[in-house]
Amino acid sequence: MKNVDSKLLLGLVVGAAVGAAVGYLAATDKREDLLNELNSVVGKVKEGFNSALAKYKEGKAEAVKPVEEVIAE
Repeated sequence: MKNVDSKLLLGLVVGAAVGAAVGYLAATDKREDLLNELNSVVGKVKEGFNSALAKYKEGKAEAVKPVEEVIAE
């Protein structure tokens, strides 16, 4: 039961922190600047993820080619 209580408390604390952050962003005058900066960071992360995914798919395709050649023989 203690584990469940600690998880509940942690969830409440995290929820309160997120709520406070959202409230701060909604009330601040520099909200647009912060949102633009966040969008920039999210865009960079998205590009990096897409690049890593493309490299993974490319490597996977290269690994499949030799297997297909062996099967064809």
